[in-house]
Amino acid sequence: MPSLEALISKAKDLARAGDAAGAMTAANELARQHPDEAGVFSLRAYLYERSHDYPKAIAEASRAVAIDPLEPAFVFNRGRYYLCAGKYRSAADDFTRGLSLCDRLNDDYFRGAFHFLRAEAFVQLGRKNEALADLSHVRDDMKLWTIRLRTKSDLLDECARLS
Repeated sequence: MPSLEALISKAKDLARAGDAAGAMTAANELARQHPDEAGVFSLRAYLYERSHDYPKAIAEASRAVAIDPLEPAFVFNRGRYYLCAGKYRSAADDFTRGLSLCDRLNDDYFRGAFHFLRAEAFVQLGRKNEALADLSHVRDDMKLWTIRLRTKSDLLDECARLS
């Protein structure tokens, strides 16, 4: 019998191959069989995000965070969904939470991305100083999808336009 991780991967492969309905059917079955597995709800959030249904993506990501509140990836993804939904304050809160998790877990894997994405949220909120503070922690060559593909330079330019 395949592992849960293999089944999640298979559902993602279906989505990437254009079978969104098949992927969601598989994800729903996994949720029925594994209601306490955060990765299953993270999968469902990913599938909703692919169809730009950010409210449902946020709801599913929130379930993943509730099940496993110490996993930075779940907080990272929910923050991205908030950002895409235009809920910048909630996005900034999640990225702040993610940075706290990095400190708590002594794990810097997401640290630069959390700063970058929080800077985007702060730019969208018109909070120039906080955005600049975050960008000071980001590599000059960093590029990441926020509300669109952005570079550190793009965000710095946006900050320069804020009063």
